[in-house]
Amino acid sequence: LARKDIIEQMKGVDKLIVSLLVRIRMDKGISTIDSTHSILLSELRSLGIPIITFSFGSPYLPSYENLDAYVCSYGYGSISVRSASNVLWGRQSVSGTLPVNLNSKYSKGHGLLKKKRNNPWEGKVNIDLSQSWALIDSGIKNQVFPGAQVFIAKKGQIVFNGGFGTHTYDENSAIVSDKSIYDIASITKVLSITPIMMKLIEQKKISLDQPVYYFIQNFRGELKDQVTIRHLLTHSSGIKSYHRFFLEDNFISRKDVINAIIDMQLEFKPGSKFSYSDLGMILLMEIVEKVSLRSIQNMASSWIFKPLEMTSTMYNPDSSLLSRIVPTEKDELYRKKLIHGIVHDENTFLLGGISSHAGLFSNAEDLGKFAQMHLNNGTWLGKRIFKEKSINLFTLKQFLPNDSDYALGWDTPSQNGKSSAGDYFSNSSYGHLGFTGTSLWIDPEEEIIIVLLTNRVHPTRNKEGIYEVRRKFYNLTMK
Repeated sequence: LARKDIIEQMKGVDKLIVSLLVRIRMDKGISTIDSTHSILLSELRSLGIPIITFSFGSPYLPSYENLDAYVCSYGYGSISVRSASNVLWGRQSVSGTLPVNLNSKYSKGHGLLKKKRNNPWEGKVNIDLSQSWALIDSGIKNQVFPGAQVFIAKKGQIVFNGGFGTHTYDENSAIVSDKSIYDIASITKVLSITPIMMKLIEQKKISLDQPVYYFIQNFRGELKDQVTIRHLLTHSSGIKSYHRFFLEDNFISRKDVINAIIDMQLEFKPGSKFSYSDLGMILLMEIVEKVSLRSIQNMASSWIFKPLEMTSTMYNPDSSLLSRIVPTEKDELYRKKLIHGIVHDENTFLLGGISSHAGLFSNAEDLGKFAQMHLNNGTWLGKRIFKEKSINLFTLKQFLPNDSDYALGWDTPSQNGKSSAGDYFSNSSYGHLGFTGTSLWIDPEEEIIIVLLTNRVHPTRNKEGIYEVRRKFYNLTMK
């Protein structure tokens, strides 16, 4: 390419990375780079774009004026290249110093001492959200929920991370803090099975348009043959939305539940309607575990929670965490006790506390980490968790059917203008709700994350108000 073409392509770029391989010119005993390369560096510098330069050979250059940062590796072997990459992304500390004099400014012993990047957030930003907090307080006062936990970030900076109210309405109840843990109910769908599907597709072990019967051979029939993985992820499969397996004596194991779902007749032609289906997600769990020969608990932990350091996110939390866990409902129907530290969803409890449609416990900050990884296009602290194209694909509205708001696993702001996300999230936003009173919304255009966790089912699910409070909260906060 001509220099002018390169300059034109670089306009609008945030940062430039320049790689140099400089060899000693034996006939002159000095290091140099081609004169045209020096001119190019000078012209790039005139654009005002920060330039990070890596030298994979001799550290000597004719001039250092056009470099904002200069990293010398002294070699171009695989170890040097890998180390340079780790330095660039903050995956390792930098402690090396120059062993030689380059010029009067960069002399022997000069160097940059930088520690490995451990903090995912770039700091905090102060925004007046007093109206949002007043709304939360009114929700507590009106007993929509006893307490709430909120995490908000904008452009990689934390706006707020904390709690309001108490775990329950009891006089001596614990105060909600940023360390409190909630049963996040159906947010499990986007925190577990959805990213697991992303990873398996990246590994080419499964594809979106494969029929379900490829994996479950007895899922057959004129309409069932048409059901694909994409249909399951968009809730357009025709599989029944919900069934109270937990109230029927003949369902005592996961196998019983899976077989019952397989044997059910579809309620409509795949792709023709939208019907939010827990049962379709349960079937998807069976598929991914067959494909991977691993449990969703194992995959979610090793592929998502551990890499993102989501230390408060888990299935079946240990009893040692009970003081941090916010109770949910007083179950008068099934378990005949206050649900505290065990999953609220009854079918998930029947499945051993682990499912793809519900079961996860987490907190707002952990959900914020997961969301920020998405805004980072799949990276976290310099490590790639998912490919950028996977993030883009799964968060894109599928229009299956045409009037559906769903992406792949993710919900998007409603087209009818009455979205629980409010009125101010961009059209490219995505999120999910949980029955217990939890919600997560992400706006990639504005780079905003808002997490609102409540236990609105305490002491009973038979009360109203969460929809209005949640919608108003997102509107006030986004404004």
